[in-house]
Amino acid sequence: MEYTGINKETAGRETKNFLDSCPEDTVFKMVINSKRGYLRIKIKNPGKSRIRRLIGKLRRKKSNP
Repeated sequence: MEYTGINKETAGRETKNFLDSCPEDTVFKMVINSKRGYLRIKIKNPGKSRIRRLIGKLRRKKSNP
């Protein structure tokens, strides 16, 4: 979600609408860069990272004799 050149009220309203449209257990990543003047919100997918971690553990166990 990225917007450029909007006022504070519009940014607050759009952020609230975005967060309300997501399910309750959604995990977000929020980046605030005050020097450049932006706020970035992304939806993280925890399911994929869990699967990747599990595959990584299995690979390590297989490689050890």
